[in-house]
Amino acid sequence: MSLDDSPELLVEELIGRARAGDPSAFTELFRQCGPMLEKWAARRLKDARSSAIRPSDLAQETALRAFQKFSTFTGATEAEWLSWLRAVLRNYTLQVLRDAKRAKRKNRGTVALDCVEAMDVPSPQRSPSQAMAREEQRTETWALIYELPEDQRDAIYLCHLRELPVAEVARTMRRTEPAVAGLLRRGLKALQSRMTSGKEACPSDDASAVSSADAAAALLIYLQRRDAGERVDPQAFLADNPSCADELRPMLDWIERIRSMRPASLSSKR
Repeated sequence: MSLDDSPELLVEELIGRARAGDPSAFTELFRQCGPMLEKWAARRLKDARSSAIRPSDLAQETALRAFQKFSTFTGATEAEWLSWLRAVLRNYTLQVLRDAKRAKRKNRGTVALDCVEAMDVPSPQRSPSQAMAREEQRTETWALIYELPEDQRDAIYLCHLRELPVAEVARTMRRTEPAVAGLLRRGLKALQSRMTSGKEACPSDDASAVSSADAAAALLIYLQRRDAGERVDPQAFLADNPSCADELRPMLDWIERIRSMRPASLSSKR
């Protein structure tokens, strides 16, 4: 089954271009596969007799996981690509269903806000133009993240898409928490630079290097307070860190932008 009849968009060619570091090829792969992933997800949920989880959320999370694990994909053909995506979807669906059953046993008559069942709460309807703009923003964001060095990309994925505690991210990546904060600072700063100018940030002088160190330390504190369950007001936090507020402000903006791209099913279990 072909995903696209246009010769320049053959899956095999897109795989090769994505593997060579072309973010537009990667996002095109998932644009083409999106409807198919959602159909597969709907079928799996129907077989599992689960109506509390939206197929679109499963499809989006599968794409995010495949995005993060793309370097582990060793195939080169369309059949291998689709088989790999099916496996990613299958594994994630099993995990979500197990988590949903565990949440039911734990909460019984109550439904926590971050429980999978809470995804059935209606969300405000968007106009077609709003939905298209949001999808374009999602694609642009994914492409920019994909261009980052692997360690920065993994740190952003784990911390801001998975929303894992920074201590857990550090264990997963075998880094210290300050080292993870440094990766996040560089990654978020690179995203801002590429968004505004299409280029990497210029090397720092001594003064800006001090500011960058302060920004990484402040970012770590911000994440640790988030992990402790505290609702941190960004503006108040910036006011408390005037020495690095200019560098920290776009980082916090990017954190919120990335979080807004998360599927509803991608909720932390903290």
